[in-house]
Amino acid sequence: MISDDVMALCTIVPLWTWCLSRIGYLRGSRGQRELWAVLALLAGAATLRLGFFERGVTQWTGVGDLAVLVKHLAVMLSSFLLWRWVDSVAAAAGPRRRWQRLTAAWPRTVFAVVALSAACLLFPFSVPALVDADGGRNFIGAQFGHRAGTAYVTAYLGTLALAMTFSGALCTVAARTARRSGQRMFSACMYVMSLGCWTGVGYAFFRGSYLAYGLLDATYPMSAAEADDLSSLIQIVAIGLILAGVSFRGWEAVSRLLQRRRQLIALRPLWQEMVSVLPAEAVMRVLAEGPSLLRDQYDPRGLWERLDQRVLDISDSALEVLPWIEAELPRRARDAAHACGLEDNDAEAAAQALCLRTGRRGRADDMASADMPLTLPLLSLGTDLDANAAWLTRVARHYHSPLMDTLEARVAPDRKTA
Repeated sequence: MISDDVMALCTIVPLWTWCLSRIGYLRGSRGQRELWAVLALLAGAATLRLGFFERGVTQWTGVGDLAVLVKHLAVMLSSFLLWRWVDSVAAAAGPRRRWQRLTAAWPRTVFAVVALSAACLLFPFSVPALVDADGGRNFIGAQFGHRAGTAYVTAYLGTLALAMTFSGALCTVAARTARRSGQRMFSACMYVMSLGCWTGVGYAFFRGSYLAYGLLDATYPMSAAEADDLSSLIQIVAIGLILAGVSFRGWEAVSRLLQRRRQLIALRPLWQEMVSVLPAEAVMRVLAEGPSLLRDQYDPRGLWERLDQRVLDISDSALEVLPWIEAELPRRARDAAHACGLEDNDAEAAAQALCLRTGRRGRADDMASADMPLTLPLLSLGTDLDANAAWLTRVARHYHSPLMDTLEARVAPDRKTA
């Protein structure tokens, strides 16, 4: 396998992997279909870089370097579609800035038609690609010092540079807006994608600098093969960053999976303590169906269901201990938490942890119920599983902290601490 093919495979494999894994995008929204088309065109263009396909297209059609033209047109089309997709994302993120008028549909369409037409008209005047001893072909290197060929490549690289410049700027706009609205993961992915677009601009200028030396009849600082290898590396980095950026949903899913795993493990000690106060039949169910610690740590299957069941078990247990919690205890516990330096949600979570601990002890020790027990639900839970799990994780952290002894002493100074 020749060096050019190795370089090509570094982009072909991840691009086709992404496209095949996201084939469902074709049945999704318009934006998802456009995004899939962007990566599919890039994957097709990268595939045409393989020497086998380049030679096959030439032998089949009888037109030399036709694979190069098809590859360049595919890259140009993908850059326009990427520009359009990023423009729609930035438009949805907030009001348009003045310079974004240049990225609107009409200017973008006119430029696309002119650029693609110019490339098709100029290509026949270019010179054939250089063929290395090992069979590798270098089309852009062959245009060094050739005006008509340089004009064609300039149309290709100029289109790529302009589309990537606007795409990079629009990605930055979307990233900043997402960061201000609290969408940190989306913001990070858009910043990564912006970096990929700017790297693509760097690729275009690097290739263009090589041709500029040829027009000036000057000696380039490196050989044509070295320039081709370096430009391929820049291209690999650019495509890799763009792929990472558009994989936002995948990164988000992995992040949510890891977060739920951490929450499941963090809730395990509180869950083990609280389910002991459930009715006998419920305790038997938990003992029979409850997952082991090893499964919590290493088995991602059914993670959502297991976390949901754990939250439900803790919530049910909290209802069972209400008769042993005085109605005034939550308020006094919050005051004690504030006195210990806790604020806002941390103080509320610590207060709820203290109430759970007090109620569980009363139920487990078969103590007399409170004279005026709490009747309202103790835990601050809603309908969103992730929010409930996050809140209970905070409560669990306080439940098993040394702070509980201090809070108990402040709430009931005349009672021995547990």
